[in-house]
Amino acid sequence: MSKPFKTYDDLILFLQDEKGLIIHDPTHAKHILSKTSYFSLISGYKDFFKHPTTGKYKDGTTFEDIYALYKFDNDLRCIFLKYMLIAEHSVKSSLAYHFTALYGEDQQEYLSFSRYMVTKSNQRDVQRLISILSYHITHKSDYSHITHYKKYHKNVPLWIMIQILTLGQLSHMFDFLKASAPIQVCRDYHNISRKDMHSFLSVMTKHRNACAHGDRFFNYLTKDCITDTAIHDKLHIPRVNGRFQNGKSDIFSEVIILKYLLDKEDFQDFYYELNHCIKKKCPDPRLLSLMGFPQNWTSIIRLRPLP
Repeated sequence: MSKPFKTYDDLILFLQDEKGLIIHDPTHAKHILSKTSYFSLISGYKDFFKHPTTGKYKDGTTFEDIYALYKFDNDLRCIFLKYMLIAEHSVKSSLAYHFTALYGEDQQEYLSFSRYMVTKSNQRDVQRLISILSYHITHKSDYSHITHYKKYHKNVPLWIMIQILTLGQLSHMFDFLKASAPIQVCRDYHNISRKDMHSFLSVMTKHRNACAHGDRFFNYLTKDCITDTAIHDKLHIPRVNGRFQNGKSDIFSEVIILKYLLDKEDFQDFYYELNHCIKKKCPDPRLLSLMGFPQNWTSIIRLRPLP
């Protein structure tokens, strides 16, 4: 059964009288609800401030406390998304370069099953990927650069086509291609293994989607996880039953991913923006633990990704 509609005034009274939330300025609170929505703000961030048993807010919790966490999370999403896009573009460029160096610029090369490791388990997925690539060539495209190459060159090389792939599609292409090009890509990123890159792209896809869709991010956990890295060891992240307790499926794992996939200058920019956001806007230091950040996380700026 769906919940009955409540006006903003009804919601303010409900939060005050039934949930015990302190609202100093109801007019301002109504304005905030109107631009964020009750679901995005209250339903999205209330758990951090509630008693797990009574369901009411902890003593002294204010509407402003919840809004501060909402704003902090929004700033986190913006920072992470900005640098994930840079990393995504970098990996796309690397894969297109090495593939073309090996096989040439003819579009038929990346449309051919012969370039992929096709098995019984992935045959349908490979076919789906090739169908997506082929569709952009055979149908009218919304992308001007695709249209230009089709019209004037009768060929769309991979370095053009790869720009329109989603991060998930890029991850699939990396996984399905025969080893030569992916191995060269891995060498561009501190000579990580193909398994490492697979895990990085898989987890980054989930994080990127969460950021793009405006999902709650600070305590977001992916179902899969990244591989163990030298950064985990160098940060002395504790293990339980052999498993690292931070930096595997939380958002600190994305910090580690970006350490490997961004160049030194871009990672420095990311680190300083992130550190400034945490220092100036994090409403409660306990949030860092929920984010998966170890206490010594700032030392990552000085660490080398290699063992």
